[in-house]
Amino acid sequence: MAERINIEQLRKHATNNAMLAFMPVNSGSPMQDWCAHLSSNPMRRRELEEFSILGDVVVRIADELELEPLDRVRILSLEYAMKVLSDETDAKEFVRCVKAIASPDAGQFEYEQIASYYYGEIRRRAVSEVLKEMALLGMQLEAVTATLPDREISFEESRMTEQKLCVADQRRVQEVAKNRKPLPPKCPNFDDEMQAVLRRVGRQKVSRMIFDDFADFYLEDGNKSIEELDRDFTTYEQLEQFDENGLIGITMSSCQRSVVVFDLDCEIDANCLPYESRGLSAQLPKLFVGHTLGGNAVQEGRRMINCAGWSMPSRHPFSDQEFEEWLALSLDRIYDGKAIRSARRIYSFGKGSSFEILIDQEINPDFEEMQYAASVLRLLWQRQYSDFHLRSLRHDAYQETYLAIRGTTDTADVADLKKKAYAEFKDQKRLSIKEFTALNTVAKSQEVRLRGQLSREAGQWLRKIEKATHGQLRFLKFGLYNDAEAKMFKRQEKQKLWDAVRAREAELSESVRASRTIQRNLFAQPVTQRLHVHVVPSA
Repeated sequence: MAERINIEQLRKHATNNAMLAFMPVNSGSPMQDWCAHLSSNPMRRRELEEFSILGDVVVRIADELELEPLDRVRILSLEYAMKVLSDETDAKEFVRCVKAIASPDAGQFEYEQIASYYYGEIRRRAVSEVLKEMALLGMQLEAVTATLPDREISFEESRMTEQKLCVADQRRVQEVAKNRKPLPPKCPNFDDEMQAVLRRVGRQKVSRMIFDDFADFYLEDGNKSIEELDRDFTTYEQLEQFDENGLIGITMSSCQRSVVVFDLDCEIDANCLPYESRGLSAQLPKLFVGHTLGGNAVQEGRRMINCAGWSMPSRHPFSDQEFEEWLALSLDRIYDGKAIRSARRIYSFGKGSSFEILIDQEINPDFEEMQYAASVLRLLWQRQYSDFHLRSLRHDAYQETYLAIRGTTDTADVADLKKKAYAEFKDQKRLSIKEFTALNTVAKSQEVRLRGQLSREAGQWLRKIEKATHGQLRFLKFGLYNDAEAKMFKRQEKQKLWDAVRAREAELSESVRASRTIQRNLFAQPVTQRLHVHVVPSA
């Protein structure tokens, strides 16, 4: 996808784009181009030296048994931190704070940069002050970089039960098995032809040389030392990687693997657009989903396309043809500059006779920039089709149910919407199995969101329950059933209060049991030993 946009225009309008760091300018002198590229990207020098470009992705050669990025950073080891800070507790806290500040997918370079910066701060300032600053920054960044499952979805495991068919389904399966058509007869001519084709195209991609003229030299024993044998064997074991365009310049042994660290396709976003047309990228999702979320934007776009059309356009999502028409009109409004250019034309009539005329042409000076913006916007529009959630929002039933779930404030309403979604999937056939599963997941996440929300009145009841005695607890339990204020509570609030009641009952029962045990030990009667004498008569 990176070849479909104009790289020169990208350098002009998005100079800080990450894609350009892995695309040096080719002026015919590789060494000079490489040195100039490294000088213009000093922050990515290490990445450019360690990584390699493989098509539209950037890969890194990694060993099979590779340590974690944190373990490869020597200045973050506990021994080094104790040597600098002279205290084990401060050293442990320093390592923990660096982990909190770094992102979850940080590499070795990021850990080294963070650790070296704060080591320098510790040498200039007090250790306690720097550690406090690191801890506060780490708490803020952990809240930002926390993943969505950690924030709102709790992980629960359940054992899957085997689904049993009803009687009607069993009969249907038996009838289908009876009426099953036999397999078609084999075609020996077609099978032989397919095998011949597979034999010919089976080894199109070369991963290593089958016939190696240097195998005798590298693998022979001779008078080589152990180090020389090891080096020659490693050299012989290396694989030259190829693709359709030839050698790509990556060598790795059989115990290594390539890890994708950067995808050029994913870096094409609104920042690649010129400043004047970046506002159009915000309208693409609304035009794509339509209906309730983007209905106003869709109607406005259709009015712009059909100026003399109907009074109330539909709210259905844009089709690809409508998007192309809307894109052309929107870019014409933005790049509406006109310039008059004088052109010279020469007409010839044969026999060497010709005459020259001057004409005025009206041109758009920003035509190339407009074409570049159109190509980027088309890529962003087509990328939305790969997102399952956005693609499903184009369906009216899915979007209405999703918005209703996200707008609820009571878990009882969430349960009713789950039943409605199941009816639309099972009976009305308005939802597919994938869409129903996605809505079920959204409902679970909404229940987790609402679980911690309590009103002021429910909070007062909760504080009363936490401090209640046995008698007060019985009164509060009666009030939860019959009090008018308690009946107005939402389902998650009632569940929270009943959980607090059960926890308080268990706490009071445990305290009563402990007091009884203490009293029993205090007033226990001493055990007296009695001696029994058994007299046996003599013979």
